Amino acid sequence: MSKERTIEPTEYGWIKAIAEDSTSPESNVRSVLLKYGIRAQTTPPRAKSLRFDSIKLTGVRAESERDGLFDLSWSGLGTGIWAVMSERNLRGKSSVLNLLQAAIRGDFPGRVKPDVWKWLEAIEIQYRIDNVLHRLELRKAAGEEKTAEGRATLSRSDSDGQWITLYEGDAGDGLKSQTEHLMMEELDFPVIYAHNKNTGGHPHGWPLIASTFFLSSSIEPKALFGDLPIDGLPLRLLQLFIGLPWVSTYSAALTAQKQIEQGLSGRPDQSGVSAVLNAKLIEVEGQLAEATKARGTDDRAAKRLELARLDEEIASDRKAAETARVTFEADTATVASVTASYDDARRRLKQLEDERSAGYSFRQLSPTCCPACEAAFEKAATAVQHSDGNTCALCKNDLPVHEEDLDSDRIQDAQTLVEELATSLQIAKAKLKASEKTARDATERLRVGMSRVRNLQDAISTLPTDPELVVVQLEAQTQQLRELVASLQSPANDETETQGELKILRAATEVSKTLMTSMQSDVLTEIADSVMSLAKKFGVSHVTSMHLDGGGKLKVHQGGADIYFSNLTMGEKLRIKIAISLAAVEVAKRRGHGRHPGLLIIDSPASEEVVNEDFEQMLDSVSSAAKDIGGVQVIIGTIARKAVEAVVSSDHRLHAKGDEYLF
Repeated sequence: MSKERTIEPTEYGWIKAIAEDSTSPESNVRSVLLKYGIRAQTTPPRAKSLRFDSIKLTGVRAESERDGLFDLSWSGLGTGIWAVMSERNLRGKSSVLNLLQAAIRGDFPGRVKPDVWKWLEAIEIQYRIDNVLHRLELRKAAGEEKTAEGRATLSRSDSDGQWITLYEGDAGDGLKSQTEHLMMEELDFPVIYAHNKNTGGHPHGWPLIASTFFLSSSIEPKALFGDLPIDGLPLRLLQLFIGLPWVSTYSAALTAQKQIEQGLSGRPDQSGVSAVLNAKLIEVEGQLAEATKARGTDDRAAKRLELARLDEEIASDRKAAETARVTFEADTATVASVTASYDDARRRLKQLEDERSAGYSFRQLSPTCCPACEAAFEKAATAVQHSDGNTCALCKNDLPVHEEDLDSDRIQDAQTLVEELATSLQIAKAKLKASEKTARDATERLRVGMSRVRNLQDAISTLPTDPELVVVQLEAQTQQLRELVASLQSPANDETETQGELKILRAATEVSKTLMTSMQSDVLTEIADSVMSLAKKFGVSHVTSMHLDGGGKLKVHQGGADIYFSNLTMGEKLRIKIAISLAAVEVAKRRGHGRHPGLLIIDSPASEEVVNEDFEQMLDSVSSAAKDIGGVQVIIGTIARKAVEAVVSSDHRLHAKGDEYLF
């Protein structure tokens, strides 16, 4: 793109130039810009004002030289120069200024000292954004250190003087977030995008912007504008405050471009990767061929089928063995029962036969005397003689009639029973023998079957990895490798799309930069001249020229040598930072556009090697600048000096006299 080329500073001209430089259709350009949230900033912004209106503090001082309740109220603040003063140091000047800073950042306790923060009980700070009154109220118990334990209310006054609550909650992160949204929205500040290789792309918001309003001699300045000297932020802030158009457009396009470039640079060398993948593909294809061949000789499937069949067979054999065992046990019990009955019958038969034989023998003996006492029956008891043939001469019992016939009947019956039981026993034993054989055979079948199952399981478990599974895995791996090789040989659609987007974003960055810098050089020269004039008034000596380049670096020609801002003394840096802040407001006001809200708070500007004459001159210059620019509020924290009283009117002072404290 030629530097002499003229680009129409409109959204249409911007898109047309990007399309030409990227050789892309305008429709594609619009889609990519919309995708990455890059918008044309064609109109110079109008500055809005921010200034404090009042501050009230109450609390309980403890473990100090003067313990007890305190109450501070300072109201009626407006534009111009204001001073927070004390006759002695450590009387609360910095705490008041730091509370003002904390209020518009929503960040408590911020830089407020821990002991002072602990003493505070109630804080009420009012400020105006473009003449609309806002109020921050914070309540906490005196002695409480945790910010989250405090309750905060952020309100805005309407046209009738009624307070509209914008936030009510804890005084920690919730208040900080809500305050940042309020300030960015009300003061119309865009997010500043930045990108570096360590952190990638990231946005900067209100905390960075607000850091430019507060200057303190207790903190060594590291950046010409703001607190962060990284990512070109000092220049970005300066561009933002002086109201250069296309600043936010350029930063958004550059950030998106850097993000894509970083993502692409992180990708591996595709040529090397392609060679490695091809070699791996050949290796895997060889393994697949061998696995496929091995799969044909493997009888793993047949073994598994056989195992399944055996499982079913064993289940059936186990059931048959159990049935046979039960039958065998029942038959054993039957044989035992019949045997017992048979033995009893035989004993009964024997007894009957013995009884018949004994009776017969006894009767054949025809005893004539008692076998115990040998007394003759005739002498001992004539009545017992069995002359009637019906009474036993020995036991005197009646003799049964036809006794021999009865014995024969009983013996015959017993004999019959014995014979029947012998037959039953023979049958039971035969049945038991059969059931025993059946049970033994079933148990043997079960044992053999289980042995086959174990042998088959052992055979399967000792087989190598399933060749079928190996084939499946290798086929999947081969397919993935082929797809990767193909994707590298033919660029994927997403990479083609990314490269196309990068081409458009690079063109958008260059076109936006051209539009932004077309008027930047004159503005930066104007600011550098203004800074040099103010710096001289502030006591920076031997300065003959200053140059602010397009990279945001300030080169000071001092005492015949060129010195950059980072090499100046701490006192010179503070004075130049004050000067450049006022210069940014002044130049923006003179040109009629810009975003600086006209607020500047300076803590102890005289502590850095500033003699009384220079300090008076600096204060006078600051006051004059604030008055000339108009709509500017400058609040200074300082030890009471005649120079202050000469410049700051008494009604613009918060003054702790003698040994008094501000609160």
